[in-house]
Amino acid sequence: MLIGPQLPIRAISPAEFAFKGQVTQVLTMRFGEQSINLEAQLVMSKSEVRAILLDSLGRRAVTLAWREGKLESQLASWLPPGIRADAIFADMMILYGQPAALQAALKDSGCALELGRASRLLRCRDKEVLRAEYELKSPKTLNGSLHYANLAWGYDVDVQSAEVLR
Repeated sequence: MLIGPQLPIRAISPAEFAFKGQVTQVLTMRFGEQSINLEAQLVMSKSEVRAILLDSLGRRAVTLAWREGKLESQLASWLPPGIRADAIFADMMILYGQPAALQAALKDSGCALELGRASRLLRCRDKEVLRAEYELKSPKTLNGSLHYANLAWGYDVDVQSAEVLR
């Protein structure tokens, strides 16, 4: 997985994500002057992490499935150049992974994760790579908002999340 250009990190297993369940998200992604609004369905279980992102017309933009150590992905041809499936998944790991699992995954990468009460900061080789700030209604759910910037790839994302209860 690449968290930024020439910045590989080891992937964590689905069981090492902090949240288990299903979430609906509304994302606003900005790449320089270009902005994209997407709706996502995110499902995390002990054996799989799956994400489906649709645009406002209902067209599938991104499909990701991480299971058995393999990332399966499909990206729409109309997405801006530079959007990478492994980078999206690497962002998800940093945003939603259990801190101990992330620390172990980053051990040999030259990267370090700094945790705040409602923030995460990833530094690699003394440079900020990803910065995230959370406004969650509860620390045990993903209900609420998240703003993050992947400084290495040059984009930022606003995320509004609501847990799907069954």
